[in-house]
Amino acid sequence: MRYEIEVGERTVRMEVAPDGSTLVNDEVIPLQARPLARDAWWITVDGATHEVHLLGRDPLRFWVDGIEVLATVADERTLAARRAAGQSRPARHELRAPMPGLVKAVHVREGDTVERGAPLVTLEAMKMENELRAPLAGQVTRVAVAAGAKVEGGALLVVLAPG
Repeated sequence: MRYEIEVGERTVRMEVAPDGSTLVNDEVIPLQARPLARDAWWITVDGATHEVHLLGRDPLRFWVDGIEVLATVADERTLAARRAAGQSRPARHELRAPMPGLVKAVHVREGDTVERGAPLVTLEAMKMENELRAPLAGQVTRVAVAAGAKVEGGALLVVLAPG
């Protein structure tokens, strides 16, 4: 099965061959995964080991070595459907709260155009302020929270249309 994985502005093509080998951008890459806990693994890629925890599935969110990573994974069927619809990327990206917390500030309004890395929302969780940034350049199509709101982990915060 072939997959296209988007992390930020980077796109990687991945294929798991019938013999179990992994091709990344058409190159064989040694890859091993060992369970660490539920929804957590030690993943060794080309000799380097990383601790990976699945935080959420919609959107796909991981902690990789302590850093949150948002990803979009499309299989062959999804890619074919996008091509048929004339899309190369998902029509939108949903920024969700990585954990329960208090929205301290919302830095954007609907209609704003943002660059990758621009601050969108500041969330206070576990007595720390976390500035959540745009994972891609685009236009803000929806702001689902306001400053002062309490949110649960996975709550929708901002929707971006890639641009």
